[in-house]
Order: sequence, then C-alpha cells, then structure tokens
Amino acid sequence: MRKFFTVVILLIVIAVGGYLLTGGRGGKGPSPTGSLHKQEETVASLAVEVVPVETGDLKETTVLSIIFAPESMVPVIPQTGGTVTQVFAATGDRVTKGQTLFTIDDRQLQLQVKQAEAAYEMACANLAQVRKGATTEELKQIESAVLQARASYANVAAECQRMEELFQKGMIAQQQLETIRLQKEIAATSLTAAEARLTAAQKGASQEQLAVLEAQVKQAESALEMAKLQLSYARVTAPINGVLTQFTVEVGSMAAPGVTAGIILNQGRMKANAYVPESYINSLRVGDQVPIEVKAVPGVSFTGTITAITPIADQTTRQFPVELSVVNSSDLLKAGMIGTAHLTIGTAHNQLVVPVTAVLYEGEQAYVYVVEDGCAVRRKITTGLNTGDLIAVVEGLAVGELVITRGQHQVKNGMLVEVK
Repeated sequence: MRKFFTVVILLIVIAVGGYLLTGGRGGKGPSPTGSLHKQEETVASLAVEVVPVETGDLKETTVLSIIFAPESMVPVIPQTGGTVTQVFAATGDRVTKGQTLFTIDDRQLQLQVKQAEAAYEMACANLAQVRKGATTEELKQIESAVLQARASYANVAAECQRMEELFQKGMIAQQQLETIRLQKEIAATSLTAAEARLTAAQKGASQEQLAVLEAQVKQAESALEMAKLQLSYARVTAPINGVLTQFTVEVGSMAAPGVTAGIILNQGRMKANAYVPESYINSLRVGDQVPIEVKAVPGVSFTGTITAITPIADQTTRQFPVELSVVNSSDLLKAGMIGTAHLTIGTAHNQLVVPVTAVLYEGEQAYVYVVEDGCAVRRKITTGLNTGDLIAVVEGLAVGELVITRGQHQVKNGMLVEVK
C-alpha cells in the first residue's frame, strides 16, 4: 500500500513539472526562453537617424563686438582771429575740402599786404636806381624817403613795445601781437632799404652794396608773401570732405586763432576696433575681408577690411586691438553704432565632415556611432576645425560611412538599430 502511494506522488510531481515547462498550455505556446529572447530583441532595436560622412571646405569664425567711428575726424581751426563777417555753412551740412565755411574781418590784414607791397616795390626801385646812379633831384627824394621811413619805423616800434607789454599782462591775443610784429618787420625793411639806397646814391654802389640791396629785395618779397598768407587765413575753409558738426560760429562773434570752430566727420569710410583673444590673433592678416552685421541697419550686410593688427595686447583685457575699415557709401553707418564682426580664424579644404551634434566626448576623447550591419558601433575619432554646425574629422572615419545623428545619446556599442 505504501509503495502504491509513493508511485502516485511521483506521477503527480512529474505532471506538475511538465505543466510548468510547457507554460501551462499543453505544449502549444512558445517556451519561456523563446519569449525572453523576443523581449531582448525588442529592447535592443532602437530607431536612429544617420548622415553619410562627406568631404567639404570649412571656415571657422568668431564673432566680436565692434563700435563704429569716422575714419577721419578733423577740427576746423582758424589761423587768425577777429570778428566773423560772413557764415556759409551750418551744423549737419555736407562740405567739400576747400569750401569756405566763414570769413573774418580782414581789413587790417589787407593793409598789411599793401604795406608789404610798398616795401617790396621800394626795395626793387632802390636796387634799380643804384645800378644806374642817382641825379641831384633823385638824391633829395631819397633823403626825404629815408626821413619818412625812420618816422614810420619809430611809430610802429613804439606801438609794438606797447602791445608786447599788454600781451605780457594777458590783455591781448597772440594774433594781435603777431600782427604788430609783422608791421614792425615791414617798417624795418623799408627803412633799411631807404638808407641803403641813400648811401649808394651818395657814394656810388659797390658790389657789396648791390648784394645788400638784392638781399633786401628778397626779404621784402618774403614779407609780402607772409602778409598775403595772413590775409588768406581770414577765409576759413573745410580741411576735408565730410559732414560739419559742432559748428557754432555766427556773424558778429569772435573767432580766436587756434580755437576749434567745428569738426568735420568723413563718414564715407568708418573704422572700428575689434579686440581679439591671443588664441586667434595669429590667424588674422592685414587685408583680410570681414563680414559685418549691424543691428541698427537690418537686412544690410557690410564688409570690413583689416587695416592694422596691434602686436601688443591691451594690458587690461589681454586682447589684441585689430582695426577695421568699412565702406559707408550709403551713409547708413553712424558714429557710435554697434556691430558684430565675423572674423575668420581658420579654414580647412577637402576635409571629412560630420555634424557637430553627432560627436560625443568621453573626457577629451571624441567619438561617434556608425551603423554597421544593423548595429551601432562606437568609433573613436580625431577632430579638426569646428564651424559650430560642422566639424572636420581628421582620423577615424571614411567617406560614405553612416554616422548616427539622432539617437546617439541612447545607443550602446553593438546595439541593434533601425535607420529611419
């Protein structure tokens, strides 16, 4: 009886075990092992997107902020002083080089020119007279001219002394003092010429006296040229082409020599400084073309040319100033506007390229995933130039290989993938 129960129990155990092994389906369903394999295959297969490795040319740029300023900015400075008699321009006017902006009272300057002309003519006459000799009547005239020249010189010398004292006290301008000094020089030249003429007429001219008279003619001629130059200063002109700014001159106001009356901006060309980090400075060359964008002028592209590269870094920023010149023929750029310069700091030609987003890093080691036989394969690479969108691959890939660009962060080496 005990043996019978033992056999029954053994049969029950065998039956239960068989049921469990067949999954409770009488052997008609898949085995548990087969189901597990299918689940593993479903998890390992990941949808990804890829791009083929191609060759191309790359240009790496860096974007730097710049501020525009006129390439030429020249002050309008009168060379003489006096009352303004006429004004021909106003702030904001576009002027050309040599154009008259305003005039200064020139009556005294014209008088100086006349005096200088008279002194020159007298010196020439003296030389001519001495060369041919003088009659008794001419001798009397020469003596009278000497007396007149002495009186004139004495008056001018006294006035010059008075003006010197006033200048020392700060009561007159430098230009007024220079004017009386010129008058004194002209009077002295006239007196010397008259006395030399008298001496020559009385004694007859020697070679030495003739040389003196000839020198006096040259001196008088120089004084005349100086007087005419002083007269020309009464007409104040534009030193360059450009736009007149900060111009406040009015009729009746006083213009002072050496004091700025306005500023002319030449905005046909603008300049700007970009401050370049030391890691990029050796990539730039004078003459390089630089694309420029200006937020205040949307939709318009400008091109700058590198005109100077400072070889010494700024002590504060440790960056190198690079000067750009920008054509502004449309006059859209204004002084003080801010722009962005796209400086090319590297180029590469006929390089293998992939999207920057495809490249992953482990420490400093770059790698990508490529698709081989339906699997993701991790591939170490050496990278080169980076444009922000594309990156050069120096080593590790070949043209045509499929690099994963979407799903690369989820795949593992050897994982099954499905290319979409």
